[in-house]
Amino acid sequence: MLTLLLPLLVPLLAAVAVLAARRPGAAARVAGTAGVLELAAIAHAVIRIHLAGVLQAGPYLRADGLSAFFLVSIGLVFAFALAYSIGYLRHIPAGRFSSPRWFYALAFLFLFTMLAVYLSANLGLLWIFMEATTLASALLVGFYNTEGAVEAGWKYLMVCTVGIAFALFGTIVLYLAAVRSGVAGPQALDWAVLQAAAVRLRPAADLVKLAFVFAAVGYGTKVGFAPMHHWLPDAHAEAPSPISALLSAGLLNCALYALLRFNAIVGGALGPDFSHRILLGFGVLSLLLAALLIVVQRDLKRLLAYSSIEHMGVAAIGVGVGTPLALFGALLHLFNHSLAKSLLFFAAGNIRERYGNASLDEVRGLAQALPGTSVGLVAGGLAIAGLPPFGLFLSEFIILSALFATGHYVVAVVVLASFSVVFAALLHHVQPLLAGVAPAPERSFRTWWPGLAVMGVCGLCLLVLGVHLPAAFSRLLNAAVAVLRP
Repeated sequence: MLTLLLPLLVPLLAAVAVLAARRPGAAARVAGTAGVLELAAIAHAVIRIHLAGVLQAGPYLRADGLSAFFLVSIGLVFAFALAYSIGYLRHIPAGRFSSPRWFYALAFLFLFTMLAVYLSANLGLLWIFMEATTLASALLVGFYNTEGAVEAGWKYLMVCTVGIAFALFGTIVLYLAAVRSGVAGPQALDWAVLQAAAVRLRPAADLVKLAFVFAAVGYGTKVGFAPMHHWLPDAHAEAPSPISALLSAGLLNCALYALLRFNAIVGGALGPDFSHRILLGFGVLSLLLAALLIVVQRDLKRLLAYSSIEHMGVAAIGVGVGTPLALFGALLHLFNHSLAKSLLFFAAGNIRERYGNASLDEVRGLAQALPGTSVGLVAGGLAIAGLPPFGLFLSEFIILSALFATGHYVVAVVVLASFSVVFAALLHHVQPLLAGVAPAPERSFRTWWPGLAVMGVCGLCLLVLGVHLPAAFSRLLNAAVAVLRP
């Protein structure tokens, strides 16, 4: 029981501890120590899950192979974001909330809510913590207290709260379908019970379909699926760069995880066609819309936000195909995207601090002014464009192979065309940033070398995953895929 409780207790205690630290240096030391302890707690939980297959802690906490995969992803992303933040926050002036201790406290609360989603054994509890991710991160989106940041925070809060209400309706309808099909009331929202007894839900097929539609719209809003994506570009653009990384590489995965749980139950009850068609539709629409909007962006962080929408669409297409190969590719893609987007948002953070903004029209001479950041930006750009030898090339190749193998030729052509548009747009946007002469900085700025080291680790991981999948990581992926197969 303690194995699953520790990853939840550490961030809660850390949030209290950093608020008690009055000096920025003390808050950073407390946050760093707590981050190391949290990483150890997550690693211990993942190892125990791998050995046991499933871990249960009372009626409300459970973790299996799918949970373990997402725990590894969020653990790494949070560790990277925390390490980068220690240097990034040197430039944050003290204010009502704009202070390191409030930043760290809210970040640890945000981590707690995402971990709780992955460890919830009950779809109702999962929904509660998905709503809590919005509440925990809304203040982080508006952290700078500027007019644009506050507006983005309110927009994020309102749109995602309305969206998550649809997910609540879906959860209630699925509960009703389970009860009408003979599942005992106390277990009618237990995802393991529902997945094991999915065939018993067939007499309530209409309710199950309605439940998935509501869940797809509700959780799809948090994933950033088009056309429910409007909160995402504003939130990513206005949030501090480490938080943008957590939103893109953590929160979106968290919402997709909730959809994967619903998809596994609905697929077992009705067969895969219904839920997979919906996911394919959202995936294709998100990919197409994001590819076109990337072309016209004038702000680097908004461009990266639309790139997140694109890659969530790619992952949804992989899940929508539904074969073991496609699911393997989709999960690998989520992991690779988390690494790439962390790298790119860290680079964008350095650029914004050096130039005072991240406008694609105003940033010039980047290669001269920030050579280390320039290397990270180019490497991350090549990675999210899906070029070899980076990991995203491998995951996209796997998903495309699955599309052709299952006869989804039209979807495959749309995906390839979208990738071409995105590559051309990224080349068009990034190349001018590197050339020219950099203007004199408005204030003293020095790149923090541990932040560059974090960016280097992200890039190295992307290279390794593009060339060779370590055996332990392959086993982790295969265990997650096995959970999703009906």
